[in-house]
Amino acid sequence: MLRGIQQPPAAEAPKPLYPPGKAEKLAAPPTSVARGRQLVMLGGCNDCHTPKLPDGRLDMSRQLSGHPEGGPIPDEIENGASTNLLLTAWRGPWGLTLSRNLTPDVETGIGKWTLADFKKTIRTGVDPSGEVLYPPMPIPVYQNLPDEDLTAIYNYLRTIKPIRNNTRGRMLGPPPPAAKP
Repeated sequence: MLRGIQQPPAAEAPKPLYPPGKAEKLAAPPTSVARGRQLVMLGGCNDCHTPKLPDGRLDMSRQLSGHPEGGPIPDEIENGASTNLLLTAWRGPWGLTLSRNLTPDVETGIGKWTLADFKKTIRTGVDPSGEVLYPPMPIPVYQNLPDEDLTAIYNYLRTIKPIRNNTRGRMLGPPPPAAKP
């Protein structure tokens, strides 16, 4: 510890899904909720879609609910990108991105989405309402997942607690092209 500088408390390590040495023996069936949970954890979905507590841990009471309504928005940085401390909002050359609510809430989440809607969104990067999924969402990576994995993820997302949290309204698309002189 440095003198005069208080160190933040050590963050707790995330709890493993399975006890050490048991994971390889506990493969979940291909489209099961358990497999979906594994893929959501491995894919880092909580990293962007779950708000953080002041100490940096995931706020699992708001799991996968997206950027908190009215939450902090990152500053604009010329020729750069920025994020907020919750890691749920980003600003860059593409505009402003707020992580979306992936809970099955029918008003503000993906509760009205069908499996076909979910697969099409991940495959194309465009949601059922026509909105483009902007960075940092890694659509070029996730669009290559097998159908069974997308089905498993969808099945898992349907089981988590629905949370009413409107992440819409402040999403800005890319800036218009510069006018030619």
